Amino acid sequence: MKRIIILAVVLFAAVTFNAEAKRHYNGVGGYFYTELSPYGSWIEVDHGVVVWRPTIIRVNWMPYQMGRWVWTYDGWYWDSYEPFGFITYHYGRWYYDDYYGWLWYPDYEWAPAWVEWRYDNNYIGWAPLHPYATFSISIGIFWSNTYYSPYHHYNYVTYNYFCDPYVYNYYVEPGYKYRIHSGTKYRHDYGYRNGRVQNRGIDVSYVSTRSGQKIKQRDIVRVSDSRELKRDSYGNRDEVRALDIKRDELVRNELGRMEIKKENRRTSLDVDKVQIGKRENISSNRNENKSTDRNVDIRKNDQNRNDIKTGVDKIFDKNRTDSNRNSDLSSNRTRENVEKRTNETVKTDKRIDTNQRKNENITRNEKKVVDQNRTRTNETRELNRQNQQQTKEVKRENTRVNTNEQVKRNEVKVEKRNDVQQRNNSDTNVKSDRTTEKNNSREKSRR
Repeated sequence: MKRIIILAVVLFAAVTFNAEAKRHYNGVGGYFYTELSPYGSWIEVDHGVVVWRPTIIRVNWMPYQMGRWVWTYDGWYWDSYEPFGFITYHYGRWYYDDYYGWLWYPDYEWAPAWVEWRYDNNYIGWAPLHPYATFSISIGIFWSNTYYSPYHHYNYVTYNYFCDPYVYNYYVEPGYKYRIHSGTKYRHDYGYRNGRVQNRGIDVSYVSTRSGQKIKQRDIVRVSDSRELKRDSYGNRDEVRALDIKRDELVRNELGRMEIKKENRRTSLDVDKVQIGKRENISSNRNENKSTDRNVDIRKNDQNRNDIKTGVDKIFDKNRTDSNRNSDLSSNRTRENVEKRTNETVKTDKRIDTNQRKNENITRNEKKVVDQNRTRTNETRELNRQNQQQTKEVKRENTRVNTNEQVKRNEVKVEKRNDVQQRNNSDTNVKSDRTTEKNNSREKSRR
């Protein structure tokens, strides 16, 4: 009897421990966990919501920064240079939390890049899509909640460097992003073809004409092993490699234990309105609960494990069909959300137009002030020039007067000298006459 009680207690503890261990796995498959764990940590920011936070040493890091843009059959493909980019830039969404920083929310739908675009005639920019953005085959991208990515989450570059393999060396400085952002247009163009999501983004012909470059379409080689993604060079290849794994394999969790840190502080994101990965979460939760019940039944009734596996697969398929029905019911709601989103975008465009008009008026007033200042400076320069000319003329007159006075003085001196000389000459003549007279008188007296 004691052995039976002890065995029951051990069995109950094992079942509860397994359930507690798998409680944190909602939305996280074993493949994502094993591939991303070396480059970051998995944390639970809300009840059952597990996200991945990268271990980044560089300051001002942000997603979709280190890599290059490649034009493919599926649209604009982000060829990342980071070791975790083959997952985080083609699956899931990114969100910036003021406390945690950049967080990656898992999802199992592949795309060339999950970004939103902005552009004008000179610059093109992109920012990571947030978790409120959900993809639908019939609609494309729709938003479950109102959210606008701030301007500092965008990377802006001129068109001639957009397809450069080292585009990260030509990003616009953070101080100039706001000026460019306010004058750009918003765009996203997601489609679905041949069973895959396509990101057309900005039209490739427009990018080609603005950049003056011929953009070559490259092929995507799909591999099922992450070790085949490693390569030596990034810029001299006519093809790009992408991970191609079925959704069922990504969702499946064959790990016994995951190290997930539970945080007491919740994220600023409204988790209830996030729809990415929810179908997989619901189905996985139901399967996990029913699998634990069936494991208990196995140990009680000594049934075969293969029979249980087939039963779990049937339950998984049933839950999947139920989730598809629920998704069809929610399509009407998504359309309403899309209409709200379009109205909000129109409002934002009007606000942008008004801001642009205000900025234009401000610039015009500034130009008027500058022109007035220029005229004033020109007038002051003309007055200074006239004053300088007047001073020069006065000096010239003064020099002329001085020279005339000096000439007169010299003439007076010359006249005085001449008078003195004449006097002296007359005196000498008188003396000579007297001497001659004396001599003559002497001669007469002698005779």
